[in-house]
Amino acid sequence: MKSGGTRGSFWAWLLCALMLATTTAGCGKKGPPVPPDHTPLAQVTSLKGRLEGDSVHLNWRPGDTGRGIKEFVVLRSQVDPAKPPCPGCPQIFQRVGTVAPDPLTQTAQFTESTAAGFIYTYKVQPVGASGERGPDSNTVTIDRSKPKT
Repeated sequence: MKSGGTRGSFWAWLLCALMLATTTAGCGKKGPPVPPDHTPLAQVTSLKGRLEGDSVHLNWRPGDTGRGIKEFVVLRSQVDPAKPPCPGCPQIFQRVGTVAPDPLTQTAQFTESTAAGFIYTYKVQPVGASGERGPDSNTVTIDRSKPKT
């Protein structure tokens, strides 16, 4: 009978040792996290805007020669001065268009009609081939709240 008890005890110890080994070994070599293997999109530089009649014309240059940029997203905030947003609240931007970069001039342009009585603020974001967005450009504000003189 003694030999049967020793055999059961051996298997119990072996099972415990295997469980301990599998739970503490982990799944391979541990090390610091590895950053993504892609270069982030460069920020749009020198966003400029002007008002001609009722139309806003924007133009800009892709940052760092525009490598990896598929298109640009144009975002706009429209504020009614009679109903200003709450103090300290973030400015809300909505997508108003997309523009493909011009490979010859290394510039991009966007035009849209605007209504009088509002203050418009624009910014642009580059979009990469896989849909990732880059950082916001500088902002441009067009004030149509005041009557033309």
